[in-house]
Amino acid sequence: MDGNTAAAHVAYRVNEVCAIYPITPSSPMAELADEWTAQGITNIWGNIPVIQEMQSEGGAAGAVHGALQAGAMTTTFTASQGLLLMLPNMFKIAGELTPSVFHVAARSVATHALSIFGDHSDVMAVRATGFAMLASNSVQEAHDMALIAQAATLAARVPFVHFFDGFRTSHEINTLNLLGDDQIRAMIDDDLVRAHRNRALDPEHPFVRGTAQNPDVFFQSREAANRFFAATPGIVAETMERFAALTGRDYRLFDYHGAEDAERVVVVMGSGAEVVRAAVDDLNARGGKTGVIAVHLYRPFSAAHFLAALPETCRALAVLDRTKEPGAAGEPL
Repeated sequence: MDGNTAAAHVAYRVNEVCAIYPITPSSPMAELADEWTAQGITNIWGNIPVIQEMQSEGGAAGAVHGALQAGAMTTTFTASQGLLLMLPNMFKIAGELTPSVFHVAARSVATHALSIFGDHSDVMAVRATGFAMLASNSVQEAHDMALIAQAATLAARVPFVHFFDGFRTSHEINTLNLLGDDQIRAMIDDDLVRAHRNRALDPEHPFVRGTAQNPDVFFQSREAANRFFAATPGIVAETMERFAALTGRDYRLFDYHGAEDAERVVVVMGSGAEVVRAAVDDLNARGGKTGVIAVHLYRPFSAAHFLAALPETCRALAVLDRTKEPGAAGEPL
Protein backbone atom coordinates (compact mmCIF):
# COMPACT_ATOMS: atom_id res chain seq x y z
CA MET A 1 0.00 0.00 0.00
CA ASP A 2 1.28 3.51 -0.76
CA GLY A 3 1.13 6.56 1.49
CA ASN A 4 -1.85 8.12 -0.23
CA THR A 5 -3.91 4.94 0.16
CA ALA A 6 -2.78 4.54 3.76
CA ALA A 7 -3.99 8.03 4.69
CA ALA A 8 -7.18 7.86 2.63
CA HIS A 9 -8.11 4.50 4.20
CA VAL A 10 -8.51 6.26 7.55
CA ALA A 11 -9.82 9.62 6.31
CA TYR A 12 -12.67 7.95 4.42
CA ARG A 13 -13.80 6.01 7.46
CA VAL A 14 -13.92 8.93 9.89
CA ASN A 15 -15.67 11.49 7.69
CA GLU A 16 -19.10 12.04 6.18
CA VAL A 17 -18.18 14.58 3.48
CA CYS A 18 -15.06 14.77 1.29
CA ALA A 19 -14.86 17.88 -0.91
CA ILE A 20 -12.21 17.20 -3.52
CA TYR A 21 -10.26 18.59 -6.44
CA PRO A 22 -7.31 16.71 -7.96
CA ILE A 23 -3.73 17.95 -7.80
CA THR A 24 -0.51 15.95 -8.05
CA PRO A 25 0.64 14.14 -5.93
CA SER A 26 -2.46 14.05 -3.67
CA SER A 27 -4.98 13.08 -6.38
CA PRO A 28 -5.08 9.34 -5.56
CA MET A 29 -6.55 10.09 -2.10
CA ALA A 30 -9.55 11.85 -3.67
CA GLU A 31 -9.84 9.24 -6.44
CA LEU A 32 -9.90 6.42 -3.90
CA ALA A 33 -12.59 8.13 -1.83
CA ASP A 34 -14.70 8.55 -4.96
CA GLU A 35 -14.14 4.92 -5.93
CA TRP A 36 -15.01 3.60 -2.47
CA THR A 37 -18.24 5.60 -2.43
CA ALA A 38 -19.20 4.12 -5.80
CA GLN A 39 -18.58 0.66 -4.35
CA GLY A 40 -20.86 1.41 -1.39
CA ILE A 41 -18.13 1.16 1.25
CA THR A 42 -19.29 2.76 4.50
CA ASN A 43 -17.56 4.81 7.17
CA ILE A 44 -17.37 3.72 10.83
CA TRP A 45 -20.93 5.00 11.42
CA GLY A 46 -22.37 2.81 8.67
CA ASN A 47 -22.93 5.67 6.20
CA ILE A 48 -21.55 6.16 2.71
CA PRO A 49 -19.63 9.47 2.69
CA VAL A 50 -20.65 12.20 0.26
CA ILE A 51 -17.84 12.87 -2.22
CA GLN A 52 -18.17 16.16 -4.09
CA GLU A 53 -15.69 17.35 -6.70
CA MET A 54 -15.64 21.13 -6.95
CA GLN A 55 -14.41 23.55 -9.63
CA SER A 56 -11.08 24.21 -7.87
CA GLU A 57 -9.31 23.74 -4.56
CA GLY A 58 -10.74 27.08 -3.46
CA GLY A 59 -14.23 25.69 -4.03
CA ALA A 60 -13.33 22.47 -2.23
CA ALA A 61 -12.19 24.44 0.83
CA GLY A 62 -15.40 26.50 0.73
CA ALA A 63 -17.46 23.32 0.60
CA VAL A 64 -15.47 21.92 3.53
CA HIS A 65 -16.12 25.10 5.53
CA GLY A 66 -19.84 24.98 4.76
CA ALA A 67 -20.19 21.29 5.58
CA LEU A 68 -18.31 21.77 8.86
CA GLN A 69 -20.63 24.63 9.81
CA ALA A 70 -23.56 22.28 9.17
CA GLY A 71 -22.07 19.82 11.67
CA ALA A 72 -20.71 17.19 9.26
CA MET A 73 -17.39 15.42 9.74
CA THR A 74 -15.55 16.75 6.70
CA THR A 75 -12.14 16.47 5.05
CA THR A 76 -10.23 17.23 1.86
CA PHE A 77 -6.99 16.20 0.15
CA THR A 78 -4.59 18.55 -1.59
CA ALA A 79 -1.04 19.75 -2.28
CA SER A 80 1.06 22.69 -3.45
CA GLN A 81 -0.85 25.53 -5.14
CA GLY A 82 -4.07 23.70 -4.31
CA LEU A 83 -3.35 24.16 -0.62
CA LEU A 84 -2.62 27.86 -1.17
CA LEU A 85 -6.05 28.33 -2.76
CA MET A 86 -7.55 26.99 0.46
CA LEU A 87 -5.88 29.57 2.73
CA PRO A 88 -8.79 32.04 3.10
CA ASN A 89 -11.17 29.30 4.24
CA MET A 90 -8.48 27.80 6.47
CA PHE A 91 -8.20 31.05 8.41
CA LYS A 92 -11.98 30.94 8.91
CA ILE A 93 -12.11 27.26 9.90
CA ALA A 94 -9.32 27.69 12.46
CA GLY A 95 -10.65 31.03 13.70
CA GLU A 96 -14.02 29.42 14.39
CA LEU A 97 -12.30 26.55 16.26
CA THR A 98 -13.81 23.91 14.00
CA PRO A 99 -12.36 20.37 14.09
CA SER A 100 -11.25 18.99 10.74
CA VAL A 101 -8.23 17.34 9.11
CA PHE A 102 -6.80 18.32 5.71
CA HIS A 103 -4.55 15.57 4.31
CA VAL A 104 -1.66 17.01 2.28
CA ALA A 105 0.93 15.28 0.09
CA ALA A 106 3.51 18.05 0.50
CA ARG A 107 4.93 19.38 -2.76
CA SER A 108 6.95 22.31 -4.04
CA VAL A 109 5.10 25.52 -4.86
CA ALA A 110 6.05 26.77 -8.33
CA THR A 111 8.59 29.63 -8.20
CA HIS A 112 11.06 30.19 -11.05
CA ALA A 113 9.83 26.85 -12.42
CA LEU A 114 7.18 24.21 -11.81
CA SER A 115 8.12 21.21 -9.72
CA ILE A 116 5.73 18.40 -8.88
CA PHE A 117 8.17 16.86 -6.41
CA GLY A 118 8.63 17.21 -2.71
CA ASP A 119 9.54 19.98 -0.42
CA HIS A 120 7.56 21.63 2.39
CA SER A 121 6.98 25.06 0.87
CA ASP A 122 3.23 24.44 0.58
CA VAL A 123 2.61 23.37 4.18
CA MET A 124 4.94 26.07 5.52
CA ALA A 125 2.71 28.64 3.83
CA VAL A 126 -0.17 27.69 6.17
CA ARG A 127 1.68 28.32 9.44
CA ALA A 128 -0.27 31.52 10.16
CA THR A 129 -3.73 30.04 9.54
CA GLY A 130 -4.11 28.54 13.02
CA PHE A 131 -4.14 24.94 11.76
CA ALA A 132 -2.12 22.46 13.77
CA MET A 133 0.47 20.70 11.63
CA LEU A 134 1.19 16.98 12.09
CA ALA A 135 3.92 15.33 9.99
CA SER A 136 4.21 11.70 8.93
CA ASN A 137 7.61 10.32 7.97
CA SER A 138 6.66 6.96 6.40
CA VAL A 139 3.76 5.05 4.86
CA GLN A 140 2.90 3.45 8.22
CA GLU A 141 2.93 6.85 9.89
CA ALA A 142 0.73 8.36 7.16
CA HIS A 143 -1.81 5.69 8.07
CA ASP A 144 -1.50 6.08 11.83
CA MET A 145 -1.20 9.88 12.00
CA ALA A 146 -4.34 10.27 9.90
CA LEU A 147 -6.26 8.71 12.79
CA ILE A 148 -4.29 10.47 15.54
CA ALA A 149 -4.98 13.82 13.84
CA GLN A 150 -8.71 13.08 13.57
CA ALA A 151 -9.02 12.05 17.21
CA ALA A 152 -6.95 15.03 18.38
CA THR A 153 -8.83 17.65 16.35
CA LEU A 154 -12.13 16.61 17.91
CA ALA A 155 -10.68 16.98 21.41
CA ALA A 156 -8.73 20.19 20.76
CA ARG A 157 -11.19 21.97 18.43
CA VAL A 158 -8.11 23.06 16.49
CA PRO A 159 -8.14 21.90 12.83
CA PHE A 160 -5.15 19.91 11.56
CA VAL A 161 -3.07 19.69 8.42
CA HIS A 162 -1.77 16.13 8.33
CA PHE A 163 1.06 16.04 5.80
CA PHE A 164 3.65 13.69 4.36
CA ASP A 165 6.17 14.05 1.55
CA GLY A 166 4.78 14.06 -1.97
CA PHE A 167 5.90 11.05 -4.06
CA ARG A 168 8.61 10.02 -1.56
CA THR A 169 5.89 8.91 0.87
CA SER A 170 2.63 9.45 -1.01
CA HIS A 171 3.65 7.02 -3.78
CA GLU A 172 6.02 4.76 -1.86
CA ILE A 173 4.63 1.22 -1.75
CA ASN A 174 5.43 -0.52 1.52
CA THR A 175 4.05 -3.06 3.93
CA LEU A 176 2.14 -1.79 6.94
CA ASN A 177 -0.05 -2.88 9.82
CA LEU A 178 -3.53 -1.86 8.73
CA LEU A 179 -5.89 -0.40 11.31
CA GLY A 180 -9.14 -2.30 11.64
CA ASP A 181 -12.48 -0.51 11.74
CA ASP A 182 -12.87 -1.50 15.40
CA GLN A 183 -9.57 0.19 16.24
CA ILE A 184 -10.53 3.30 14.30
CA ARG A 185 -13.89 3.34 16.05
CA ALA A 186 -12.23 3.05 19.46
CA MET A 187 -10.13 6.17 18.81
CA ILE A 188 -13.08 8.39 17.85
CA ASP A 189 -15.06 9.73 20.82
CA ASP A 190 -18.76 9.89 19.91
CA ASP A 191 -19.37 12.52 22.59
CA LEU A 192 -16.90 14.81 20.82
CA VAL A 193 -18.58 14.10 17.47
CA ARG A 194 -21.93 15.05 19.01
CA ALA A 195 -20.37 18.21 20.46
CA HIS A 196 -19.20 19.13 16.95
CA ARG A 197 -22.74 18.57 15.62
CA ASN A 198 -24.23 20.66 18.42
CA ARG A 199 -22.07 23.62 17.34
CA ALA A 200 -23.58 23.54 13.84
CA LEU A 201 -25.46 26.55 12.52
CA ASP A 202 -29.14 25.74 12.95
CA PRO A 203 -32.13 28.06 12.39
CA GLU A 204 -33.89 26.26 15.24
CA HIS A 205 -31.10 27.40 17.57
CA PRO A 206 -29.82 30.72 16.17
CA PHE A 207 -26.21 31.68 16.86
CA VAL A 208 -24.23 34.70 15.66
CA ARG A 209 -21.05 33.73 13.81
CA GLY A 210 -18.93 35.50 11.21
CA THR A 211 -19.60 39.09 12.27
CA ALA A 212 -17.51 42.18 11.48
CA GLN A 213 -15.52 43.46 14.49
CA ASN A 214 -13.45 46.52 15.27
CA PRO A 215 -9.81 46.04 16.37
CA ASP A 216 -10.38 46.16 20.13
CA VAL A 217 -12.96 43.35 20.12
CA PHE A 218 -11.31 41.45 17.27
CA PHE A 219 -7.97 41.04 19.02
CA GLN A 220 -9.58 40.20 22.36
CA SER A 221 -11.31 37.33 20.57
CA ARG A 222 -8.04 36.24 18.95
CA GLU A 223 -6.28 36.21 22.30
CA ALA A 224 -9.16 34.31 23.88
CA ALA A 225 -8.39 31.39 21.55
CA ASN A 226 -4.88 30.97 22.96
CA ARG A 227 -5.96 28.37 25.52
CA PHE A 228 -7.11 26.00 22.77
CA PHE A 229 -3.74 26.13 21.04
CA ALA A 230 -1.82 25.90 24.32
CA ALA A 231 -3.71 22.71 25.16
CA THR A 232 -3.17 21.07 21.75
CA PRO A 233 0.32 19.54 22.28
CA GLY A 234 -0.87 17.81 25.45
CA ILE A 235 -3.98 16.55 23.68
CA VAL A 236 -1.92 15.15 20.79
CA ALA A 237 0.49 13.48 23.23
CA GLU A 238 -2.41 11.90 25.12
CA THR A 239 -3.98 10.77 21.84
CA MET A 240 -0.68 9.14 20.83
CA GLU A 241 -0.62 7.31 24.17
CA ARG A 242 -4.15 5.99 23.61
CA PHE A 243 -3.14 4.93 20.10
CA ALA A 244 -0.09 3.08 21.46
CA ALA A 245 -2.21 1.23 24.02
CA LEU A 246 -4.55 0.17 21.22
CA THR A 247 -2.01 -0.80 18.53
CA GLY A 248 1.40 -1.16 20.17
CA ARG A 249 2.83 1.54 17.89
CA ASP A 250 4.37 4.24 20.05
CA TYR A 251 4.72 7.84 18.85
CA ARG A 252 5.81 11.09 20.50
CA LEU A 253 5.49 14.71 19.41
CA PHE A 254 9.24 14.47 18.82
CA ASP A 255 10.55 10.93 18.29
CA TYR A 256 14.17 10.49 19.40
CA HIS A 257 16.32 7.67 18.02
CA GLY A 258 19.98 7.10 18.84
CA ALA A 259 22.51 7.07 21.65
CA GLU A 260 21.35 8.10 25.11
CA ASP A 261 24.54 10.16 25.46
CA ALA A 262 24.49 11.62 21.94
CA GLU A 263 26.64 14.68 21.38
CA ARG A 264 25.49 15.32 17.80
CA VAL A 265 21.78 15.29 16.96
CA VAL A 266 19.96 15.84 13.67
CA VAL A 267 16.43 17.32 13.62
CA VAL A 268 14.39 16.37 10.57
CA MET A 269 10.73 16.29 9.47
CA GLY A 270 9.44 14.08 6.68
CA SER A 271 10.68 11.06 4.77
CA GLY A 272 14.34 11.97 5.40
CA ALA A 273 13.91 10.75 8.97
CA GLU A 274 14.08 7.12 7.85
CA VAL A 275 17.44 7.67 6.13
CA VAL A 276 18.89 9.61 9.07
CA ARG A 277 17.88 6.85 11.49
CA ALA A 278 19.83 4.33 9.39
CA ALA A 279 22.84 6.67 9.29
CA VAL A 280 22.67 7.15 13.08
CA ASP A 281 22.62 3.38 13.65
CA ASP A 282 25.64 2.94 11.39
CA LEU A 283 27.64 5.73 13.04
CA ASN A 284 26.82 4.54 16.55
CA ALA A 285 27.81 0.97 15.67
CA ARG A 286 31.28 2.40 14.92
CA GLY A 287 31.54 4.20 18.25
CA GLY A 288 29.73 7.43 17.39
CA LYS A 289 27.51 9.38 19.75
CA THR A 290 24.73 10.55 17.46
CA GLY A 291 20.95 10.76 17.41
CA VAL A 292 18.00 12.04 15.42
CA ILE A 293 14.78 13.79 16.41
CA ALA A 294 11.93 13.22 13.98
CA VAL A 295 9.34 15.99 14.27
CA HIS A 296 5.66 15.05 14.28
CA LEU A 297 3.78 18.00 15.78
CA TYR A 298 5.25 21.11 14.14
CA ARG A 299 2.40 23.48 15.07
CA PRO A 300 1.64 24.30 17.82
CA PHE A 301 5.37 23.84 18.54
CA SER A 302 6.02 22.58 22.06
CA ALA A 303 9.50 23.62 23.22
CA ALA A 304 9.00 21.61 26.42
CA HIS A 305 8.37 18.37 24.53
CA PHE A 306 11.28 19.08 22.18
CA LEU A 307 13.74 19.66 25.02
CA ALA A 308 12.49 16.53 26.80
CA ALA A 309 13.36 14.51 23.70
CA LEU A 310 16.82 16.08 23.28
CA PRO A 311 19.66 14.32 25.19
CA GLU A 312 21.25 16.57 27.80
CA THR A 313 24.65 15.59 26.40
CA CYS A 314 23.92 17.19 23.00
CA ARG A 315 26.61 19.70 21.96
CA ALA A 316 25.75 20.19 18.27
CA LEU A 317 22.35 20.31 16.59
CA ALA A 318 21.82 20.09 12.81
CA VAL A 319 18.37 20.97 11.47
CA LEU A 320 17.59 19.61 8.01
CA ASP A 321 14.86 21.70 6.38
CA ARG A 322 12.92 21.03 3.18
CA THR A 323 11.93 24.63 2.51
CA LYS A 324 13.69 27.67 1.12
CA GLU A 325 12.39 30.87 2.71
CA PRO A 326 14.17 33.76 0.92
CA GLY A 327 15.01 36.74 3.10
CA ALA A 328 14.58 34.90 6.40
CA ALA A 329 17.37 34.55 8.97
CA GLY A 330 16.79 30.79 8.83
CA GLU A 331 14.50 28.25 7.25
CA PRO A 332 11.18 27.57 9.03
CA LEU A 333 11.98 24.29 10.80
